[in-house]
Amino acid sequence: MTGLTRTLRHADEACTAVFDHAFAPGINPWRHLGAMAFLCLVLAVASGIVCYTLYDTSVTGAYQSGLRLQNDTLLLGRLLRGLHRYGADACLLLTLLHLLREGLRGHYSGVRWFSWLTGVPLLWLLWMAGLTGLWLLWDARALLSITVTAEWLQALPIGAELLARNFLTPEALNDRFFSLIMFIHIGVPLLLLASIWVHVQRVSRVRMWPPRALLLSTLTVLSLLSMVLPASSLGVADFSHVPQTVSLDWFYLFIHPLVEAFSAATVWWGVTVFTLAVAALPLLRSHRDVVRSAAQVDLANCNGCSRCVADCPFGAVTMVARTDGTRYRVQASVNPDLCAACGICVGACPSSTPFRRIEDMVSGIEMPATPIAPLRRELQKKVSSLSGSHKIVVFSCRQAGNCTSLANASTAVVELECAAMLPPSFIEYALRMGASGAVVAGCREADCEFRLGDQWVKERILGAREPYLRASVPRERIALSWSGRDMLDVSATISMLRAQVSTLDGVHPSPH
Repeated sequence: MTGLTRTLRHADEACTAVFDHAFAPGINPWRHLGAMAFLCLVLAVASGIVCYTLYDTSVTGAYQSGLRLQNDTLLLGRLLRGLHRYGADACLLLTLLHLLREGLRGHYSGVRWFSWLTGVPLLWLLWMAGLTGLWLLWDARALLSITVTAEWLQALPIGAELLARNFLTPEALNDRFFSLIMFIHIGVPLLLLASIWVHVQRVSRVRMWPPRALLLSTLTVLSLLSMVLPASSLGVADFSHVPQTVSLDWFYLFIHPLVEAFSAATVWWGVTVFTLAVAALPLLRSHRDVVRSAAQVDLANCNGCSRCVADCPFGAVTMVARTDGTRYRVQASVNPDLCAACGICVGACPSSTPFRRIEDMVSGIEMPATPIAPLRRELQKKVSSLSGSHKIVVFSCRQAGNCTSLANASTAVVELECAAMLPPSFIEYALRMGASGAVVAGCREADCEFRLGDQWVKERILGAREPYLRASVPRERIALSWSGRDMLDVSATISMLRAQVSTLDGVHPSPH
């Protein structure tokens, strides 16, 4: 699975790069699919509340309720109905794309298994909410949909035949039917919102809303769509003539052509196998999930500052009462089940500075696979071996790409689990040891494998987040490259920085 996962992630990055050419990285919609889906859900719920106040839950009034909105002379009803309908469609589409992208990136195992597993039921809850909403219009499309759905449900021993006999005949149909459907249509979205809350419980600093530019553009597009292509009803439902062909909402009525083309039992088997297969993906544990070791706290060097808590992207670090009897009141504690082994907490720890004189220094919080002392020794060794007039050190993220191929006589590469694992003081240390400049290379901007790495690196270097790079360190000797696996772009950043430091030093750069 490792090779397949790598191929799928390359495919995702290629898609992301295409969108990056059309949008600024920070507002690339491919990076905010989940947040945009939530926005559309909130829009559908909000517009649905208004529609509910105007809806008549009766046999004779249901169809007329939708028609009044559709024919509103002020066009407000058209806008309201369109936002509700297209918002629901967009929510389902974006949710599917969000699921696809997270799958391509391998975000179904490790610490993300809980979010993945709790996300699977959201698809079916969303589908149920949209399907029952279409039934409430009680037009020809709704009649066909509920008839085929009853046929589909009859393949299960759950009383669908009883439902059809008690409601779906001209004699039995009454206002109770629409009250029941309205109850489901309101109750499922409320359950959906509660499920979303559970879905994000193991993620800290959740990005529930897309950036303002995406938010406004999404609302604008849906509003224009509502006015240009209004959501309209077909003819009123007529039991004496159930249409065999109608225009479908393919987002929510896709199941009906499948039932017609195959059989109800076959479709049940298909959706069941699909759901179970998707839900079982966390069982396909990658090599990294097996070998990863959670961060470990060293009380002798932990002063209870809580910076690791503030920076952990998965809420794996918490502060608890001190256990070693020192003057400090609290200490950091790591939950191994939530730790992604990203090392961001190491980059946040003030004791991770390489300027400490202890040879075998230990940080307040450490990654067992990459302790801070060997990292300092690696940096010392590589910088001392550089030659040429403009020596560059590249601190690279292992999740982004293999930057070791860029190492040469005047370029040293130090790999980290995440770019944000780098304590800012290591940059200053490298410059003091004789490096002319430093490049921090990581995942694409706003697309960190560990969610917040690029943001924390930028804020630390700018002095907006502790531990920050000291103001005395020349920023013109530092370059950031959020290029992911694009090694050509990283190489271009190194060349640009080398030319820049050559100007600062007044010496022509070496050919390396």
